[in-house]
Amino acid sequence: MQSLIRQLFVNDPVWTLFPGSKGNIEVLLALGFIVLSLLLLKLTRSRNLMWLITLSYLFGLLFLTLFTRTPGPNRISLLVPFTTIRNALDWQDGGLRVIDHMNLYALIGNVLLFVPFGYLLPKAFPKTAKFYLTIPAGLLASLAIETTQYITKLGCFDVDDLIANTIGAAIGYLLFLLVLRGRKKR
Repeated sequence: MQSLIRQLFVNDPVWTLFPGSKGNIEVLLALGFIVLSLLLLKLTRSRNLMWLITLSYLFGLLFLTLFTRTPGPNRISLLVPFTTIRNALDWQDGGLRVIDHMNLYALIGNVLLFVPFGYLLPKAFPKTAKFYLTIPAGLLASLAIETTQYITKLGCFDVDDLIANTIGAAIGYLLFLLVLRGRKKR
């Protein structure tokens, strides 16, 4: 495990989560904005501020996935599931080894990017506070972003991004349930 952590933090800058961004500062700013939005959401109970935070998150999401990119020459689609994981990690000599940091960062970034989505959607729209509504909504939002990236050549359509984003939305929804349960106990 120490070897894996050392590989992640020493060899490459960990904040370069999105390979297309080349580690530009706007990626850090947008991620910081998303984290700040979530912290403000935790601290407030105001419905109006919650809507502002949700809209801010959605803007940050679009900024990271579309507005920080420049169009490429071709439309690319990666349709084989779990390719990013196979390209990022390998099981060698009885341990997990990072073989491509950028693929791993992209995978982690795509999961983390949609955690707020899974948390904020049921918070902003209480009628959607059900697993069978929130998770498909995360999948559809991810599908919309991936399709837009493909059509506009601002990225490639990657089925692994859909999987990672949906997992992120599921993690966010589970966090929402944990917070809800904590409030009910109090």
